[in-house]
Amino acid sequence: MNDIMFSKVFWFRKIKFDKFHYTDNRAGAPSHYFAYMLCGNCKIATDSETVNINEGDIFYIPDKCSYQSYWYGNPEIQFISLGFPCLPNFDNLDYPVQMIPFNDKAAELFHLLSDKTRISANDIGVFYTLAGVLLPLMSHNTLCRTKEIVENTKNYLIQHPYAKVSELAKNCTISEAALYSAFHKSSDMTLNQLRNNLLLEKAKDILITTDRPIEYISNLLQFSSTSYFRKKFKKYFNMAPTEMRKKYNV
Repeated sequence: MNDIMFSKVFWFRKIKFDKFHYTDNRAGAPSHYFAYMLCGNCKIATDSETVNINEGDIFYIPDKCSYQSYWYGNPEIQFISLGFPCLPNFDNLDYPVQMIPFNDKAAELFHLLSDKTRISANDIGVFYTLAGVLLPLMSHNTLCRTKEIVENTKNYLIQHPYAKVSELAKNCTISEAALYSAFHKSSDMTLNQLRNNLLLEKAKDILITTDRPIEYISNLLQFSSTSYFRKKFKKYFNMAPTEMRKKYNV
């Protein structure tokens, strides 16, 4: 990979604001970030917590995290921001937004990467040395809670297959953003895929226990059209609805 390719996926900058600055990243952070506050302070607000960052603090924002940030200075705001695509995470841990305990070595490495318009392989080596310093200092959550959210949502959808996302989130006592995040972290499918799969399982039950027409089943389960239902059914079960009926002698 050449320097130009590195510069497309890593983003190392020293950022300055000369007055209050607000950033709306509720759509989700585009990458992971390590940052070092040189002067000023900021507040990072997610759906579940607010992290206050002061001058001299090091902090982390995870990829796809939904947040809003508020930057204050007296008068200047300045920080080093290191954006990167993948966090070394061999133990499959969940790292939330957080302030990281200060480390002299980490501060030194931040300054080495502080304003790189063109990133070299050597810079990437320095960055992952920094990551190796910071990761042992970081707090993490286990994925048990996110898996619990996915399982609770699945059970709720079995009973209420057309429940709105807001209803599903309320059932788990979390925000909609946190619900989507749980699926991203601990499931191999999206929320919509789970809903569709459960409906297809229900369609199979009706197919093999009744002689109802396929068009009736498609309408009953609120698929947009019979052709769409057939397509999704064949993709999921690897056989058409008529083949499924023939297999079970219905």
